Amino acid sequence: MNKNLRHLLTLLTGVFIAAYTAYHIQSAYPLVGWDHKYFFTRLIDTHLHYRINGFTVQWYTPSFGGGLPGFPHPLNAQYSLPQILALFLEPWAALLSAYFVYSLAGFLAAYRLLRRVPQWGWMPATLGTALFSANGFNLNHLANGHFNFQAFPLLPLFLLALLDPSLPLRAAVALLALTFGIFIYSASTYPLAFAGLSLLISLPLLHLLRPGSVPLVRLLKIGILGGLLALALSAAKLHAVASLMRFFPRAVADVFDIPLRLAPLGLLNQLIGTMGFAPYLALTGQKMNNLRQILQTSTGAYVGYWELDLSLSPVIWILLLGGFFTLANRLLRRRLSLLSPAMLPALALLGAAIWLTLEFTFGRGLFYPTLRNLPFLNALHVNPRFGSALLFPLALLAAATLQTWGECLTKRQALTLFLLFNLLTLFSLTAYQLLPLDKMQARTFDIRSLQEVYQNIEQGETYPITQILDINDQRVFDDHASNLKPYEVLFGYNQQHLRAQVQPGDPRRLANGYYNMTNPASLVFPEANQTTPWSLIPQEQSTQLEDFLARRQPTWEISPAQAVANGASLVALVVSLFLLLPFPRQKQTSR
Repeated sequence: MNKNLRHLLTLLTGVFIAAYTAYHIQSAYPLVGWDHKYFFTRLIDTHLHYRINGFTVQWYTPSFGGGLPGFPHPLNAQYSLPQILALFLEPWAALLSAYFVYSLAGFLAAYRLLRRVPQWGWMPATLGTALFSANGFNLNHLANGHFNFQAFPLLPLFLLALLDPSLPLRAAVALLALTFGIFIYSASTYPLAFAGLSLLISLPLLHLLRPGSVPLVRLLKIGILGGLLALALSAAKLHAVASLMRFFPRAVADVFDIPLRLAPLGLLNQLIGTMGFAPYLALTGQKMNNLRQILQTSTGAYVGYWELDLSLSPVIWILLLGGFFTLANRLLRRRLSLLSPAMLPALALLGAAIWLTLEFTFGRGLFYPTLRNLPFLNALHVNPRFGSALLFPLALLAAATLQTWGECLTKRQALTLFLLFNLLTLFSLTAYQLLPLDKMQARTFDIRSLQEVYQNIEQGETYPITQILDINDQRVFDDHASNLKPYEVLFGYNQQHLRAQVQPGDPRRLANGYYNMTNPASLVFPEANQTTPWSLIPQEQSTQLEDFLARRQPTWEISPAQAVANGASLVALVVSLFLLLPFPRQKQTSR
């Protein structure tokens, strides 16, 4: 097969997976995943901010809770790709287009990684990439409406930046920083934790699969320089979020009711998931709801099915099992030397990374009880999600097996085997068509009302706030109101930490020298504004109140540290983009 056909087949594989992702998310439209009621409402709210205030920071929003922080909220994705695309496309189309781009970009990054770092052939690289990209974790979270998981497919970009020898050092540093920034500004800080664990596993694994593919000195240079640039680039968002979450740390802990010795079986069932169990249930005439019961019972996590499914194509289990027997056969025939002492540190690091991932996935262990009390980590729960850190390493092992087999086969045999496995991998995605989407993925939210709000905004409607009502988040625009009890998990799933003092009625109503509207700056920068959390807007700030009700950003102060962080992020963005520019090579002059 010539080079152009190879590239076309690889590209078509990635396009199919990306297109299927978008198709699956909207397959029941206008009914979409239930959590779109939260994230899509915020997307519309930020779009309205842009139309009124231009491309500025949405520090606060009057839409929810009588006035709440916007940009400082950890789930705010003001500077994410879907939000930017919504300036030019209808928002649902913007969302699907962004997910398509994320999926395809992650696919191409993973393919280049496997070609350049372990230097595998195009067939193992394509299949390994497909096995990772076509995973149930990404499909389920996006379909359910978890907008904050949007950047997860870009995980391979971190490894590409750290390991691709063809990337100039400056470009690798910039790519690492920009990828980190995309995660942070896309509200994907939770998936960033999974990506971090996956990197800890993948780096030593790549070194063991192909010694020398992980150059330590270059890795440290890129890691240190790129890490510093990444922190500077993300400083504005990180500091704003930290300023808010110091008052609302959202410490949540999961409790699992199964013995620890049985927890690995639960993880295995998660990884088999829909693509493994759904066809079996269909063939045996069982109800698809049994899949949810299998995952909940074996993990002890009685959450939605979409939280537990980490499904990989059954092809991966064929390859992993085959790889195990291939390795055993070579050891028996003494065709494979045992690990050299130089490889032992990588093996130890790999074991430690896997152990740590399992502790976080099971919510128990030697180190997890201490680590989970650290800032940020104490806000992460639904621990079975952490099993997603194994998706890319498992795909690596499967690709390594195909690479090994291909070295023993003729070109025709290798191509036939690859085409069979690749088609089966793509076909495995159709298992999701067997699910009753309304029950298994909560496709019960009708998005049309918010689409109409967007159309009205494009026609010039600004939806000023005229009252405070006890309504759900989706009604705030049509009723020109801010609501009393928004769905904000930062304040607890039952809003037990929501201490707003506002009352139903007119936000301009004065009582004891304060208007009936929360000063949201009091929740982020109370010191800079001489106030305390949940303070109302004082009478002397009538101008700020009118601006806020009209959805213009009031002139409330930010902290000096936040101003420094904003400047650092802007400078770091310029530096990162500059480092990616193709500098002309200097010609050497002969003497």
